[in-house]
Amino acid sequence: MKFQSTLLFASAALPAAFAQTWTACNPLEKSCPCDPALGTTYTFDFTKGKGSDIFPPDQYFKVRYESDGVHLPVTKKGDAPTIASTKFILEGRLDCTLKIAPGKGIVSSLVFQSDDLDEIDYEWIGSKPLEAQSNYFGKGNTETYNRGATHVVSSDAAQNFHKYSIDWTQEKIVWYLDDVVVRTLTPAKSAELYGSNNYYPQTPMQIKIGAWAAGDPSNEPGVIEWSDGPINYKNGPFEMVVQSLTLTDYSTGATEYCYSDKTGSFGSIKVSKDPVKNVKSTSSAAAEKPSKTVSSTQKPSTLSTSAAPRKPTTTKATTTMEIAPAVTSGVPDSLGGYTPGGPQNKGVSTSAGSPTGTADAAAAETSGASATTVPNSASSVRSAGFGGLFAVVAALFVL
Repeated sequence: MKFQSTLLFASAALPAAFAQTWTACNPLEKSCPCDPALGTTYTFDFTKGKGSDIFPPDQYFKVRYESDGVHLPVTKKGDAPTIASTKFILEGRLDCTLKIAPGKGIVSSLVFQSDDLDEIDYEWIGSKPLEAQSNYFGKGNTETYNRGATHVVSSDAAQNFHKYSIDWTQEKIVWYLDDVVVRTLTPAKSAELYGSNNYYPQTPMQIKIGAWAAGDPSNEPGVIEWSDGPINYKNGPFEMVVQSLTLTDYSTGATEYCYSDKTGSFGSIKVSKDPVKNVKSTSSAAAEKPSKTVSSTQKPSTLSTSAAPRKPTTTKATTTMEIAPAVTSGVPDSLGGYTPGGPQNKGVSTSAGSPTGTADAAAAETSGASATTVPNSASSVRSAGFGGLFAVVAALFVL
């Protein structure tokens, strides 16, 4: 996510979740293989099937398939069980019904991530089950920390299933919680937050869903505090449960996405619809292989490289807003990431007058209603001080 493939870290020194948020090849730096495209709508019910072909079981951590879904348990230091898509989307939507992993120091994440480190995410801290954090990053840029927001969940997210959705197009990114819009981001707002128009996510995305041991006592103080740690593993296992998901690639019919240059722009992505490029994976449970369908209600896309239909959405009437919470230092990148220059902001705004910033969350754009302020996170985060953390160089997990 915020690390290039040239940086290899010791798994003993850093959270295993690094494996979930890194890039094997950054197309902005060198020529990289094309990404396999989903090119359709894919639905899977984890209560009925095991080993989804598009979201296969984690290769490095044990997961369990139960009657309520796939369980992703955190039981010890370094645990980061994940399900990750084998295909990419270029503009699209994910609807995922899940329970977060409970517990102090446990973080659950739902992440869109591209090879050049564009990212859109949801994150949850296990001890704060009435909060959901949204965030995004562009091209791995972490020079500013003002892009996250915190949203209220209507009931305990660790005890009750909720539906979380992210809809991403060239025009906007919309975060939904139980089909209600909680945040909208436009390229114009992204340019305002970054001070540049280059960092709105624009490149093919892989989906990763998992939990990790952020609050392990061996982690940096800023990470532990952000996750409300430290973790008491005696209270575990701490399990995230994914019940079902639907993933739609608005570039319908696409079989492969290739970077044509090093700009990382929508227009630089070449969309192939050559069936030969679409190497299909097979499900480990062929008899229960999920169906794939394309909605007939999709409308034309403005994607410059493909006539990609885009599915319209119908949701409850709510306020749509763009949020710019306070600058906060000392917070890790999603699913356990860090940067050599310092930790990332992960959507935690602080109370007015706190040492880490001012709660100035602003609703910059609304649709048919007056703006409302998203509540601040209950925690404030201090600088983590990652000075010597990156001294060890070794191989890390690869998902």
